[in-house]
Amino acid sequence: IKYDDRSVDENSWIMRKEGMVNLINSISPDILGIQEGLFHQVDYLDDNLDNFRYVGVGRDDGYKKGEFCAIFFNKNKYRLINSSTFWLSENPNKVSIGWDAALERICTYAQLETINGKNKIWIFNTHFDHRGDSAREESVKLILKKIKALNDMRLPIIITGDFNLTPETQPIKILQNSFQDVLASLTSSEKNYGTFTGFNKNETGADRIDYIFYRAFQLKTANHIWVRTEKGTWASDHHPVQATFLFKK
Repeated sequence: IKYDDRSVDENSWIMRKEGMVNLINSISPDILGIQEGLFHQVDYLDDNLDNFRYVGVGRDDGYKKGEFCAIFFNKNKYRLINSSTFWLSENPNKVSIGWDAALERICTYAQLETINGKNKIWIFNTHFDHRGDSAREESVKLILKKIKALNDMRLPIIITGDFNLTPETQPIKILQNSFQDVLASLTSSEKNYGTFTGFNKNETGADRIDYIFYRAFQLKTANHIWVRTEKGTWASDHHPVQATFLFKK
């Protein structure tokens, strides 16, 4: 989403938010994981997205302060069973900064059930630290530990997030060993490989640092979505990652 830094240039939230809502409503995903949204941004999405509700808290106080890793889901297709947020730190159950991280980092999760009651799934949505090498590796281990503790029924799982890591790094390799990466087959020579643009409208993004991982689904399609505003700027400083899954029979 790119947090609202109150700037007044062409990349400011006020210039991007309407186009972002229009894009999401046009795609109409069943589930959407966002990063960096402040409460008023999450609230704006909640008010303007069709048929969605969300779970999540601000990372600075466990309520409304700071960035969210909110999970939105189509309330006409899924019902919420349970959800929570933990901090990526040695003290995951309270507001905290972990290891060598620069900032508080969180993972929000939700267990959802299809309205017809036939399928249940877990969604984990996160945003890793941008500086701490140890924090990023330990964050992977913590998320895997949490999944193991929660998913005793071996339900299908989706992990979404900005991991601030490229595919060759050890933490991503750890995730790829436990889950499938929807775009693992992409190579850096392909046109839409990267996800981070930093709002450079003349660049498409060299680094792939945003991912969807999954287990126990059948993957149908996956891609990075390039979204520009009416003025030709990027709708966010990251390209969204999109995947379509089928439940296994």
